Amino acid sequence: MSQEIEIEVKSIITYAAYYELIQYLNLVEEQAVCQHNHYIETPSFSLKNKGAGLRVREKENSYTFTLKQPHKIGKLETHQKLTEQEWNELKNHHRLPKGEVEKQLLSLHIPLNELTYVGTLTTERLELPFNNGLLCLDKSSYFDQIDYEIEYEGNSEEHARATLTDLLNQCGIELVPTENKVRRFFRQKEIMERS
Repeated sequence: MSQEIEIEVKSIITYAAYYELIQYLNLVEEQAVCQHNHYIETPSFSLKNKGAGLRVREKENSYTFTLKQPHKIGKLETHQKLTEQEWNELKNHHRLPKGEVEKQLLSLHIPLNELTYVGTLTTERLELPFNNGLLCLDKSSYFDQIDYEIEYEGNSEEHARATLTDLLNQCGIELVPTENKVRRFFRQKEIMERS
């Protein structure tokens, strides 16, 4: 188990801006790492109502169970490694693995027996150490959507915002704040279910 404070600033970008940034930063699109964010929630959106999100990230045949919850600065992330069997038990039989994520969920009074797998968002991510932080370019697919975003993880919100704003200004790209992936995923899921 590990915990960390995540401080990031992100911007939704256009398809054209995504490719412009790849060229500007000398990145190679084919080197993007594919990751699947498998989202878990209760039917009454207990996590969303607490400003939290729960996922299993599948990346290069490893599985990381992560709870993101509000913190006075950024988000508090609690991570726990899972085996493929534990992930399958959670996905198919709603059996939550024991560990620190479960303890954090209990502290938020989340009804564990109601947690269920609701869907997957797939991201092709390019990462680059940048100005004492981490810069990520993401192409994400979920339901009938593909979107592009840039995010920067820094050591303070001011550092992250200034770094990302400066980079986008150099490329003539506007910073457009966006919801995080889990919120975009659930918003689109709701739209799909209504139509």
